[in-house]
Amino acid sequence: MRGHTPKIDGFLKKVWAVKQEEVEKNRSAVPLAALREEAEAIDPPAGFLSAMKQSRADDIGIIAEVKKASPSKGDIRPDLDPAKMAESYEKGRARAVSVLTESAYFKGTLEDLKIVCSRTSLPVLRKDFTISAYQIYEAKRWGAASILLITTLLSLDQLKDYISLVRELGMEPLVEITSEFEFETAYKAGATVMDINNRNLSTLETDLNVSKRIAAIVPDDVIAVEASGIASYDDIQNSLNAGIFNFLVGESIVRSPDPVAFIRALRNEDGEKVDRSG
Repeated sequence: MRGHTPKIDGFLKKVWAVKQEEVEKNRSAVPLAALREEAEAIDPPAGFLSAMKQSRADDIGIIAEVKKASPSKGDIRPDLDPAKMAESYEKGRARAVSVLTESAYFKGTLEDLKIVCSRTSLPVLRKDFTISAYQIYEAKRWGAASILLITTLLSLDQLKDYISLVRELGMEPLVEITSEFEFETAYKAGATVMDINNRNLSTLETDLNVSKRIAAIVPDDVIAVEASGIASYDDIQNSLNAGIFNFLVGESIVRSPDPVAFIRALRNEDGEKVDRSG
């Protein structure tokens, strides 16, 4: 894989340093060659790409997230039981499950990923700050169907390499973008499913208009996923006219006393008429 040191600042600069140390520690414990052999021996997981393709305005796709904390909100639900949440997400008819495995700022672990993958038939996304091929092999080893690749963190060549590797392992990456410029980079790299993040990863500020603005230039051969700041069906309905039918939702689901009912409400299962006039 071609190396790259990104020009980043703020929160991303902090997390980049943490991830470098973490990857080196894990590599010392389990060498890349051994991890790769284990990952390649596992059957391909449930199809993330096919799941995202199912979504439409009257059958919204929710990627429900297992999220214990965040750098912007602090503890959200530190006692969260990944197994129970995964079961609730499936009962709520989520399209897929996202598991945060970043430990320093989100209090997630690879063990959370392992547990969720063992307790649900839904495709599972490993959500982390991917800076090394080693993390991709880890995701496959523990049963993930997808892994987050953040365009801000990667060069075009590196993003191309990682997308190819993920697909070689039988997964499909979720490629995150936060601007029109990053869309162009991700598209050139061959991304098919793009996470349009409403949150600025350097400042951690959220603007729900970001996804609608960027979605306007997304072609039909790319599946858009909106992420960050989604708390109700009203937030989702505002994105349907922009052609976004998949939504990654974490904090609001985790805080809900009834995740099953909350996901069904996000999916508008009571049949409220959707205004698509314009």
